[in-house]
Amino acid sequence: MSSADTIGLWHGIQRNMQNASFSVNDIYRESDASVRVRLVTVTTEEQNHTLRIGETFPVGDETWQLTDLTGWPSEDDWIVMLRRVATSPAADR
Repeated sequence: MSSADTIGLWHGIQRNMQNASFSVNDIYRESDASVRVRLVTVTTEEQNHTLRIGETFPVGDETWQLTDLTGWPSEDDWIVMLRRVATSPAADR
């Protein structure tokens, strides 16, 4: 898998890929102890996603997955890992 299929996001840094931009707004723990990541993506418009590790989300005609979160709950030393899992929803049908 090429590095274009996997990206890491750090505190306060927006990552720009060929067709989209990614950034993390917040990471928090729910009352059921699950950790949620608030992610913002921008293609032709801004979209907000609230995700748990393993969940997928659309970015244009691609599907991405939140694969890992390391270093949290540190304020500044965490990394959110994302992976492109599909390039076209039509291919999954």
